[in-house]
Amino acid sequence: MTRNSSFLVTVLLLAALFIAPAAAGDVMEKIETGEIIVIPSVDNYNPDLSGSRVINQITQGETFVHSRYVWPFTSQIDVTLTWDEHVGGDLELSVYKPDGAFVGHYTDLYDSSVKDGVINVDIKTSSGFLPMGDWELEVYGREVFGSSVSYSLL
Repeated sequence: MTRNSSFLVTVLLLAALFIAPAAAGDVMEKIETGEIIVIPSVDNYNPDLSGSRVINQITQGETFVHSRYVWPFTSQIDVTLTWDEHVGGDLELSVYKPDGAFVGHYTDLYDSSVKDGVINVDIKTSSGFLPMGDWELEVYGREVFGSSVSYSLL
Protein backbone atom coordinates (compact mmCIF):
# COMPACT_ATOMS: atom_id res chain seq x y z
CA MET A 1 0.00 0.00 0.00
CA THR A 2 1.36 3.40 -0.84
CA ARG A 3 1.82 6.14 1.67
CA ASN A 4 -1.01 8.27 0.21
CA SER A 5 -3.50 5.42 0.23
CA SER A 6 -2.73 4.45 3.85
CA PHE A 7 -3.14 8.12 4.84
CA LEU A 8 -6.51 8.20 3.04
CA VAL A 9 -7.65 5.00 4.78
CA THR A 10 -6.64 6.44 8.17
CA VAL A 11 -8.56 9.66 7.51
CA LEU A 12 -11.66 7.71 6.42
CA LEU A 13 -11.54 5.50 9.53
CA LEU A 14 -11.22 8.52 11.82
CA ALA A 15 -14.12 10.23 10.05
CA ALA A 16 -16.25 7.11 10.47
CA LEU A 17 -15.50 7.02 14.21
CA PHE A 18 -16.74 10.59 14.67
CA ILE A 19 -19.73 10.46 12.33
CA ALA A 20 -21.19 7.06 13.34
CA PRO A 21 -21.98 7.88 17.01
CA ALA A 22 -23.68 11.14 16.05
CA ALA A 23 -25.76 9.43 13.40
CA ALA A 24 -26.61 6.53 15.72
CA GLY A 25 -27.86 8.97 18.37
CA ASP A 26 -30.16 10.63 15.84
CA VAL A 27 -31.52 7.28 14.70
CA MET A 28 -32.12 6.05 18.27
CA GLU A 29 -33.87 9.28 19.16
CA LYS A 30 -36.17 9.04 16.14
CA ILE A 31 -36.91 5.39 16.84
CA GLU A 32 -38.06 6.08 20.40
CA THR A 33 -40.38 8.96 19.52
CA GLY A 34 -43.14 6.66 18.21
CA GLU A 35 -46.52 6.71 19.90
CA ILE A 36 -47.06 3.95 22.48
CA ILE A 37 -49.82 1.53 21.46
CA VAL A 38 -51.52 -0.87 23.86
CA ILE A 39 -53.68 -3.54 22.26
CA PRO A 40 -55.34 -6.72 23.48
CA SER A 41 -52.77 -9.49 23.25
CA VAL A 42 -53.02 -11.79 20.25
CA ASP A 43 -51.59 -14.74 22.14
CA ASN A 44 -53.75 -16.77 24.45
CA TYR A 45 -52.68 -16.55 28.07
CA ASN A 46 -51.33 -19.88 29.28
CA PRO A 47 -50.32 -19.94 32.98
CA ASP A 48 -48.19 -23.06 32.38
CA LEU A 49 -45.94 -21.14 29.96
CA SER A 50 -45.51 -18.04 32.10
CA GLY A 51 -42.11 -16.43 32.52
CA SER A 52 -41.20 -14.33 35.53
CA ARG A 53 -44.34 -13.95 37.58
CA VAL A 54 -45.24 -11.74 40.53
CA ILE A 55 -47.86 -13.19 42.86
CA ASN A 56 -49.40 -10.90 45.45
CA GLN A 57 -52.48 -10.20 47.57
CA ILE A 58 -54.48 -6.98 47.21
CA THR A 59 -57.37 -5.44 49.17
CA GLN A 60 -60.18 -3.04 48.25
CA GLY A 61 -58.75 0.38 47.22
CA GLU A 62 -55.13 -0.76 47.51
CA THR A 63 -52.53 -0.11 44.80
CA PHE A 64 -49.31 -2.01 44.19
CA VAL A 65 -46.63 -0.75 41.82
CA HIS A 66 -44.47 -3.27 39.98
CA SER A 67 -41.70 -2.52 37.53
CA ARG A 68 -40.67 -4.29 34.36
CA TYR A 69 -37.30 -3.48 32.84
CA VAL A 70 -37.38 -3.04 29.07
CA TRP A 71 -34.04 -3.70 27.41
CA PRO A 72 -32.72 -1.66 24.47
CA PHE A 73 -34.11 -2.62 21.06
CA THR A 74 -37.27 -4.20 22.53
CA SER A 75 -40.17 -3.71 20.15
CA GLN A 76 -42.99 -5.17 22.27
CA ILE A 77 -43.78 -6.43 25.76
CA ASP A 78 -46.67 -8.61 26.85
CA VAL A 79 -48.30 -7.81 30.20
CA THR A 80 -50.81 -10.19 31.76
CA LEU A 81 -52.68 -9.58 35.02
CA THR A 82 -54.81 -12.49 36.27
CA TRP A 83 -57.03 -13.14 39.29
CA ASP A 84 -60.12 -15.18 40.16
CA GLU A 85 -62.88 -12.68 39.40
CA HIS A 86 -65.53 -14.91 41.00
CA VAL A 87 -63.71 -14.87 44.33
CA GLY A 88 -61.90 -11.56 44.04
CA GLY A 89 -63.99 -9.02 42.17
CA ASP A 90 -62.36 -6.55 39.81
CA LEU A 91 -58.80 -5.27 39.39
CA GLU A 92 -57.35 -2.55 37.15
CA LEU A 93 -53.97 -2.06 35.49
CA SER A 94 -52.24 1.27 34.75
CA VAL A 95 -49.05 1.54 32.69
CA TYR A 96 -46.34 4.23 32.90
CA LYS A 97 -43.25 4.72 30.71
CA PRO A 98 -39.76 4.96 32.27
CA ASP A 99 -39.96 8.77 32.22
CA GLY A 100 -43.15 8.59 34.34
CA ALA A 101 -45.52 9.46 31.49
CA PHE A 102 -48.92 7.81 31.78
CA VAL A 103 -49.63 5.33 28.97
CA GLY A 104 -53.07 4.05 29.86
CA HIS A 105 -55.56 2.47 32.24
CA TYR A 106 -56.99 -0.99 31.51
CA THR A 107 -59.82 -3.06 32.96
CA ASP A 108 -61.02 -6.64 32.61
CA LEU A 109 -63.19 -5.80 29.61
CA TYR A 110 -60.37 -4.12 27.65
CA ASP A 111 -58.99 -7.34 26.15
CA SER A 112 -62.31 -9.20 25.67
CA SER A 113 -66.05 -8.70 25.96
CA VAL A 114 -66.22 -11.18 28.85
CA LYS A 115 -65.19 -10.55 32.45
CA ASP A 116 -62.71 -13.37 32.89
CA GLY A 117 -60.22 -12.12 35.49
CA VAL A 118 -57.54 -11.53 32.85
CA ILE A 119 -56.09 -8.32 31.45
CA ASN A 120 -53.72 -9.44 28.68
CA VAL A 121 -52.19 -6.62 26.60
CA ASP A 122 -49.28 -6.05 24.24
CA ILE A 123 -47.39 -2.77 24.54
CA LYS A 124 -45.53 -1.54 21.47
CA THR A 125 -44.81 1.62 19.49
CA SER A 126 -46.20 2.91 16.24
CA SER A 127 -42.65 2.55 14.89
CA GLY A 128 -39.35 1.26 16.23
CA PHE A 129 -38.49 0.30 19.78
CA LEU A 130 -39.96 0.95 23.22
CA PRO A 131 -38.12 3.37 25.50
CA MET A 132 -35.69 1.36 27.61
CA GLY A 133 -35.80 1.42 31.39
CA ASP A 134 -38.18 0.54 34.20
CA TRP A 135 -41.83 0.65 33.13
CA GLU A 136 -44.30 0.89 36.03
CA LEU A 137 -47.29 -1.43 36.16
CA GLU A 138 -49.83 -0.39 38.80
CA VAL A 139 -52.39 -2.91 40.02
CA TYR A 140 -55.43 -1.39 41.73
CA GLY A 141 -58.02 -3.29 43.78
CA ARG A 142 -61.13 -1.64 42.39
CA GLU A 143 -63.66 -4.07 43.82
CA VAL A 144 -62.35 -6.79 46.12
CA PHE A 145 -64.71 -9.26 47.75
CA GLY A 146 -63.71 -10.47 51.21
CA SER A 147 -60.48 -9.39 52.84
CA SER A 148 -58.18 -9.75 49.79
CA VAL A 149 -57.64 -11.44 46.43
CA SER A 150 -54.55 -13.08 44.97
CA TYR A 151 -53.32 -11.86 41.61
CA SER A 152 -50.54 -12.79 39.24
CA LEU A 153 -48.67 -10.35 37.03
CA LEU A 154 -46.53 -11.56 34.13
